Amino acid sequence: MELIRLNKYLKDTGLCSRRKADEFIAEGLIKVNGNIVTELGFKINPQTDSIEIMEQVNHIISKFKYILLNKPKDYVCSKSTLDGKTIFELVPSIKQLTYAGRLDKDSQGLIILSNDGKFVYKVAGSEHQLEKEYLVSVDKPISNEYLKQQASGNIRLNGKPVRRAKVRLVNEYMYKIVLTEGMNRQVRRMAENQGYYVTDLKRIRIGSIIDDDLAVGEWRYLSNDEVRQLSS
Repeated sequence: MELIRLNKYLKDTGLCSRRKADEFIAEGLIKVNGNIVTELGFKINPQTDSIEIMEQVNHIISKFKYILLNKPKDYVCSKSTLDGKTIFELVPSIKQLTYAGRLDKDSQGLIILSNDGKFVYKVAGSEHQLEKEYLVSVDKPISNEYLKQQASGNIRLNGKPVRRAKVRLVNEYMYKIVLTEGMNRQVRRMAENQGYYVTDLKRIRIGSIIDDDLAVGEWRYLSNDEVRQLSS
């Protein structure tokens, strides 16, 4: 078979335009037979050559974006700057991007953002009972009774009992708690209900998503597998 240009092949598969294909090639996002190709005008044999498209390309061409951010303290989950710096200063400018479950200004950790409304609803909606895990530090030694009450489901907020939680002691002043709902400032208010004050709060897991390598203030796209796991 006659060789054809790689950009034409990508266009003919319906992936993108030739011009966009050239951008992907120049950025090293296309592999031919296991090797990254950056040469514009590179030719291939579609019948014998193996073409691999990096996962970043799917995020670029998809109308839906799925982002994982490691939120720093002092940033608010809002598009308004009236209350200070906003998390949207840390991520790409994407139309209709919103967060799936907020973290308050004094808290840090993982937060998911997307412009896919159905996905955001599945991640944030309390009826889906997606687990969110937090690392919590408090102002005084943690008693066994405190841990028992935090897990029990007997605490009432907004006149309603919270759901039962999973709680594990880390040290004298720190514990982990797993919630399946997201009332406003829930972890802090549950602690205050028992006479404790939260001095530090970090979300460390959303569903199956854990990322210890994502630096504070940094973001990345969720993989296709991660999006599927959170959507299921």
